[in-house]
Amino acid sequence: MGKRIPFSFLFLVLAFYGKGQTNMTLDRDFLLPYQSDFNNKNCTVFTSVMPYDMETIETVVKHDSSTKYKDYIYKKKDHLFSSGALSATIYPLAGGSGGYDMYGKSSTYDYSGGLHLDGKIGNHFSFSGNYLGGDISGLSFMDSIVKRYRVVPGLGYAYGSASSGYSYQYWDAYVSYTLNSNFNFQIGKGKEFLGDGYRSLFLSDVSTSYPYFKITATIWHIQYVSIFTIMQDATNPSGLSADWNTKYSSFHYLTWNASKRFNFSIFEAITYDGDSNRNVRGPDPSYLNPILFYQSANYNMGDPDKSNLGAAFKVKVAKNEQFYGQVLIDEFKLQNVIHHTGWWANKQGVQFGFKAFNMFKVQNLSFQTEVNYVRPFTYTARDPLQNYSNFNQPLADPEGANFIESASFLTYYHKNFLIQGSAVIYHYGGDKNGSDYGQNIFIIYTDHEYNYGNYVGQGVSTYLATAGVKCDYIISPKMNLKAELGVYMIEEDVAGNEFSEPYITVGVKTSLGNLYSDFR
Repeated sequence: MGKRIPFSFLFLVLAFYGKGQTNMTLDRDFLLPYQSDFNNKNCTVFTSVMPYDMETIETVVKHDSSTKYKDYIYKKKDHLFSSGALSATIYPLAGGSGGYDMYGKSSTYDYSGGLHLDGKIGNHFSFSGNYLGGDISGLSFMDSIVKRYRVVPGLGYAYGSASSGYSYQYWDAYVSYTLNSNFNFQIGKGKEFLGDGYRSLFLSDVSTSYPYFKITATIWHIQYVSIFTIMQDATNPSGLSADWNTKYSSFHYLTWNASKRFNFSIFEAITYDGDSNRNVRGPDPSYLNPILFYQSANYNMGDPDKSNLGAAFKVKVAKNEQFYGQVLIDEFKLQNVIHHTGWWANKQGVQFGFKAFNMFKVQNLSFQTEVNYVRPFTYTARDPLQNYSNFNQPLADPEGANFIESASFLTYYHKNFLIQGSAVIYHYGGDKNGSDYGQNIFIIYTDHEYNYGNYVGQGVSTYLATAGVKCDYIISPKMNLKAELGVYMIEEDVAGNEFSEPYITVGVKTSLGNLYSDFR
């Protein structure tokens, strides 16, 4: 009988005969300069699957001396440490910003510190990790978000109080192995984003990081992604991690470059509780099959779990313009949709957007605008541990459901500078007097107010607008370090009661991704 080969030895052998994949940042400011290259009809990058693979992007992006933002790729080649097959980079993460709330006539602060590590083994096996801890004392609108969700948006649990300030701890990490040019395997704790828009109705980077295992298969003009995750529900008011409940989500995403100008994608997701007062379930093997349709597995088990389906498209209409969109289906009955009955369980969402690059023949001037429409009760579930969320924040749009949203951005970048004007406007319907009108996805859907006649904006009619101008200066592309000055205005109208909050913010920070504060 032959000797058994240890699994760890096989793994190391594979590592030296594969090719590592290095994830790029999700930060839109750093990704924007690559978008015009992606819009080239000869570009085959699957742009709706993020984070991007740096090695793939490097093959299609042209170096541009007019901006330092593209140096993010080229500077990453430099390693602080290199010995034989191992190369690694380590640097501190640091940030500090201050602001002034003109409405509350008070100062605000946000400071953080941590460490970043990334590297490769023999240029075949890659890894990366970030740790960040910080303290924040925000504006009154930010305080309302923290109080509602008990999290610092995108960064994790909020420890402390409004009077003393909140603290947080965030970390992400991954190990990546590429078998060949067709298959990549990645395990870690992080965020994913599926879509070409500012928001995603499928899977966004709104919430904090979560453990995941991802398989990416790229064959011909098709890319297929399977993601298996472990998420948490931290709504228990005790604030103790021992009282947080585990939930699981699995995702399939197939995207097809049907032609040089047209891309089509399909999406499916399943969310189910891992433990509760009723049982301890654990990961369900039925949802660990990377190619199985979740709907059929869920149906065969009696439809106990939360499922979503979707489709998306992108069209490159010209050299510098593109349209994109998504359709999300939670539940529906075709007859009720056709007859516009407003049935509560007709739960869908639609996104439509437009991007333009080098507008009016001005190099590096870009524009993006999109509209998102999500019906009441979308993403909700009959079990509080099956709603479409992670760590008290939605997995899709941060506003939840029962809204229509417009988001627009005009951006110009040159050398180290980026200037951006933005406007995000919501109309949504809030709850009142204990009634559920479908905006809060954390409420079980059995408590809905009406069976029929439901519409977007029902409940407490609320308008929320966040507009502003910011100027960024890239200090170090390698560290994602930038200085930022911003002037913003928040306008809110809740059933005729108006509220305005202008504020100014200035600071220096290392960006790990996108953090959102333009919602309630």
